[in-house]
Amino acid sequence: MKKNKLVVILGPTACGKTKIATVLAYKYNGEIVSADSRQVYTGMDIGTGKDLADYNINGSKVSYHLIDVVEPATDFNVAKYQKLAYQAIDSILTRGKVPFLVGGTGLYIDAVTKNYQFNEVTPKKQEAIRKKLDKWSLERLLKELKSKDPDVFEKIDQKNRRRVQRALEIFLETGESKKKNPLGDVKYDILFIGVKFKLEEIYKKIDSRLDQRLDEGMIDEIKNLRTSGVSWQRLDDFGLEYRYVARYLNGQITHNEMMLQLKNAIHHFAKRQLTWFKRNNDIIWVPSLTEAHRILKKFLK
Repeated sequence: MKKNKLVVILGPTACGKTKIATVLAYKYNGEIVSADSRQVYTGMDIGTGKDLADYNINGSKVSYHLIDVVEPATDFNVAKYQKLAYQAIDSILTRGKVPFLVGGTGLYIDAVTKNYQFNEVTPKKQEAIRKKLDKWSLERLLKELKSKDPDVFEKIDQKNRRRVQRALEIFLETGESKKKNPLGDVKYDILFIGVKFKLEEIYKKIDSRLDQRLDEGMIDEIKNLRTSGVSWQRLDDFGLEYRYVARYLNGQITHNEMMLQLKNAIHHFAKRQLTWFKRNNDIIWVPSLTEAHRILKKFLK
């Protein structure tokens, strides 16, 4: 049976993938499904770079999905993302349009394109495990994760309590590593397009974009999240902009330290994204919109 087509546009942060994707989606009657683990949250616009103006092309709006779908305090994970993404993609296909999966969160992209099979765990069991781990210190969580799932322990951001705890929760819920999600049958005929830049150019774009986001009011955005009840710990868990601006706001670091540490953290993040994507030999890396257009036109024939 012939599979429906799915276009994936991916790349590291600040590479311009959203602009390329929206132009292509506009041209080929498509809609965009965001694959960004932080853009799902409301009220986190500047720091996550939602750039919703990019979805307007020649006075027309390119429809998008999975942006602003949950509150910042809501627990959200890759299994929930996958379910919503499949619903959005199938809805787009039903309307005779082309789905574009666009973003830089490699795990979310893999969950959709490789059809990860997630173990069904009862909410009661999940809640019991979460309540137990909520009482543990980060040090204890790390020690237990290292014992239970050393591969994930080595690769995870060990300063991010939320991710460390979630990885341990997955192991305790299922008895399996976070890495070992079995794969189902691939649901779609998929084209992977990666937006290609030299790492040094990405770093320059990151630094310039950070300055722009600060000018646009990113610090006030994070103050507003605090006012609305988002905890310091939750902001720290979101990582990158939210972590370091929060540390500046609560007096842990100076403004200069915030800038330096944040730029370095985003540089490392971009490098990790590229490392993740390099495992996928199906990605066609393109340096320009023109090249992406040529490849996509052939794929959609």
